[in-house]
Amino acid sequence: MFHNLSCLARRLERAQALQNERFNRAAGGQSLPVGGGFAHFRGAAHPLNQALGLVEPVAEAELAAVEAFLGAPTVLELSPGADPELWPLLARRGYRLHQFQQLWVRDVPDPPRPISAPERGIRPARLEEARTYNRIVAAGFLERDDWWDLEPPFEAALDVLDAWGFLAFVDGEPAGAAMLGIVDGVALLSGDAVLPRCRGQGLQQALIRARLALAKERGCDLACASTAPGTASQRSYEACGFHVAYPKVEMARG
Repeated sequence: MFHNLSCLARRLERAQALQNERFNRAAGGQSLPVGGGFAHFRGAAHPLNQALGLVEPVAEAELAAVEAFLGAPTVLELSPGADPELWPLLARRGYRLHQFQQLWVRDVPDPPRPISAPERGIRPARLEEARTYNRIVAAGFLERDDWWDLEPPFEAALDVLDAWGFLAFVDGEPAGAAMLGIVDGVALLSGDAVLPRCRGQGLQQALIRARLALAKERGCDLACASTAPGTASQRSYEACGFHVAYPKVEMARG
């Protein structure tokens, strides 16, 4: 598989920005278009306040408007597809490196392989299971097994256009969760979470394959996901045929 990096970054960054825009709107958030992407605001100091998808030039006045819109800290998620003039602008305005991510990509398999026995316990979550889905995701990220009475710091809606939350079950009990979104033929895999006591059983890889199968049914040709470098999630995506598309960086101010 070969992709022109500039064209690939523009396509994937735009897809991620549009999917986040759908979830932000569903959560009652506000959005500000900027640089071909969006700045998303869900409330003062909310952890999902950020700007992403910036692949077009951004003037200093536009960046100042984003800073006023998001408040402190102002976080920008950037890729190699960002306009080169943005980097010196960020330096002048006092931005600092916040964290790195890796963007992973692969062609959607054709045809998807049959779902194996362990994966038969994986399915899209029903709308009435939204509370369970969000609690499982929060428990996985917070390293907790006691998901049933957990209050998630934020929740994802399960009725967003072209998006599906998946649940994984072990012995009939929820054990993992993940999200699939589709934008313009790109399958966006995100929110992977497995309860600590259920790890080491291949559940994340099974969730990845189940989402790829649905993505193929829906006509996608490309799939992507973001992880922190050197994590178990990175190893799961590599095992499922993903490779690094490019690094991403979060820059923060305030």
